[in-house]
Amino acid sequence: MNAVLFDTLAFARRMEAVGFTRAQAEAMAEEQAKLIDERLATKTDIERIHADIDALRQETKGNIERLRQEAEANIDRRRRETAAEIERLRQETTADIERLRQETRENIERLRQETASGMESLRLTNRSDLAESRWEVVKWTIGAIGVQTVVIITAVIALARSLLH
Repeated sequence: MNAVLFDTLAFARRMEAVGFTRAQAEAMAEEQAKLIDERLATKTDIERIHADIDALRQETKGNIERLRQEAEANIDRRRRETAAEIERLRQETTADIERLRQETRENIERLRQETASGMESLRLTNRSDLAESRWEVVKWTIGAIGVQTVVIITAVIALARSLLH
């Protein structure tokens, strides 16, 4: 029940004074009291609503703070995972580059040996034949180096693309 005081007797008397019958005035006073009791908000009602709003505000602030902390934790976790992935890719790339270097060295050495054995078996008597053979060896060596360079550059580009994605 609301704590609003309504003087039904005074109200009924005023109604009788303006021409209502006693029964009409009393019925109107009762209805007026019922409306006031059911429909009007008291200061206590308003204070209770303010308290509820403050409680909801605090709960909302708590929820927002909890979500902020969860988001920060997720971001930190993703950051650590990304750093670990980058480190793993860096190590793989370093190993790939080292493997390519070793293969290139081995290919160059193999080509040198093949060239040396080929030169030995082809003892040329003519200077022009000898110069031509040397040129062929140089072309093969440069070609092998070029192929290895293209392989290394392709691997570096592929690694860079995977790190950017």
